Amino acid sequence: MEFIILLLVLLAVIAALVVNRLIHHGNPFPFTKKSQLFTPVERSFLTLLEKAVGDKYKIINRVKLADILELKSNADSKTRRAALLKLNAKYLDYVLCDSEDMSIVAVVDLVNNSSKDGHKAIPDWFVSGALEASGIPYVRMKIKAGYTVADIQQGLAAKLGKLPATPEPLIKGTVKKGPTRPVRPLTPVLSPSQLKNSGTALVQLS
Repeated sequence: MEFIILLLVLLAVIAALVVNRLIHHGNPFPFTKKSQLFTPVERSFLTLLEKAVGDKYKIINRVKLADILELKSNADSKTRRAALLKLNAKYLDYVLCDSEDMSIVAVVDLVNNSSKDGHKAIPDWFVSGALEASGIPYVRMKIKAGYTVADIQQGLAAKLGKLPATPEPLIKGTVKKGPTRPVRPLTPVLSPSQLKNSGTALVQLS
């Protein structure tokens, strides 16, 4: 009798372990969709950045450092392993690419000293060093309230040179309401008798 009880207890423990394993490991995709891709700060800055660069550059977001840099062929195996680990672990906020051939022009990272949530408050020596060694301009822009398109253009110009000016409104000043001299009618002027005949003809055709 005692053996049967112990066997039942053992079976119950095994069943509990199996159920627990199925619950915690049965779904290989335990994911759910995030509510937003960008934080409100990142989204607002992206809008201003798009206006600042105009059609000259394309903006790519959340880019892995390994996507824009590659190792030199003469690097030894130990250096390659260490560098690849760091390259794949680093992400960039925005990458500016030439609108014609999508070549890499510059990297822009947001800096938020009051919060580390999604922003690089502390300069990363590896990122800055790798970009500098590769000849890619690196712009770190501090987050602040009241940013304007001109502010961002000025910050980018320090690294990239002159940027396209903010486009002027399409309508500026007064708009002429009509021509300054009479315009000849497109159809010939008909006499009363011709009008009467054409009206009769239209009635007959209808």
